[in-house]
Amino acid sequence: MKQLCKHPFNSIQVQNTGEIYCCCCYWTDFYSFGNIFEQSFDEIWNGEKAQAFRKQFFENQYKYCKLDVCDPYVPQNDFEPSLICEYPKQIEFSYDRHCNVRCIFCRNKADKAEEEYNRQKEQKIEENFDRIFTPVLEKAEIVELNSAGELFASKHSTEIVKKIININPNIKFKIISNGILFTKEMTEKLNLTDRLMSVTVSVHAATEKTYNRLVERGNFNAVSENLKFLSDLKKQGKLQNLQLNFVVTSVNYKEMEKFAEDALKIGASPFFINYHRQIESDELEKELDISQVSHKKYNELVKILQNPIFKDENCFVCDYLKNLKPVKKSFFDLFKK
Repeated sequence: MKQLCKHPFNSIQVQNTGEIYCCCCYWTDFYSFGNIFEQSFDEIWNGEKAQAFRKQFFENQYKYCKLDVCDPYVPQNDFEPSLICEYPKQIEFSYDRHCNVRCIFCRNKADKAEEEYNRQKEQKIEENFDRIFTPVLEKAEIVELNSAGELFASKHSTEIVKKIININPNIKFKIISNGILFTKEMTEKLNLTDRLMSVTVSVHAATEKTYNRLVERGNFNAVSENLKFLSDLKKQGKLQNLQLNFVVTSVNYKEMEKFAEDALKIGASPFFINYHRQIESDELEKELDISQVSHKKYNELVKILQNPIFKDENCFVCDYLKNLKPVKKSFFDLFKK
């Protein structure tokens, strides 16, 4: 029998506005359980909004979950689902947008006003961190950082790591990074070596040439070297899971097979996800989104996805890409940009 996704019952995601979600806010239609600056954590975690969200899972409705990118039926046997829950075991801090690179499919446009807004919000969280999160972190088992930016490029987030370890020395970390600064020296400096549970590195390319087209101010060689270090940690049993992310675009899709092969060779799990369009009218974004049927290279992508390597038990492809089917196109479609 399939089990319910555990996130609404034992996980939270913290945004810089103070809003509390049960997992990725983009995947749950920004359904907030409450605001940590306006309510106590107890009021939020088992409040009316939290219970209403959990209730829809029992009723098999999933009004707010984006089922094309996330499957709510994930086998989980380490918790007992209930409308009223104990404090979450996993806390995700996903608000620090400091980053040392700019990816063409992410933050390719600088916005100084937005950067200043984010700094003010981060400062507010830092000033209230101990008061708000100490009781929650004391009972937590896992902290996840940082799907919004780059942990190792941010003074704010590195200080938060120190605070978390001081509050709960037994905590384990899940870290999302672009890999450039994820060195052995940095890992040891932050006392993370023996506290890593999983690491996800966003690479998106199998060659330096393609990587440089996607990532401005990146360093493919540094990422490659740091992946060797992380691979060694996994071999030593100090890291449970190493995942390499690949957002599929018209720029990199031809390297999907090589990326999967290279990842599996170092004991990492390649993860392929479709590009998520941000601005409907942006011509660049329309060109990047190869998973759209209207894209001129759509059928090429579908053909690539038939490679047996994508069925490897350690290779993951999001449901949206898995469900792509070839389409017949007219003669005139061949000339569309």
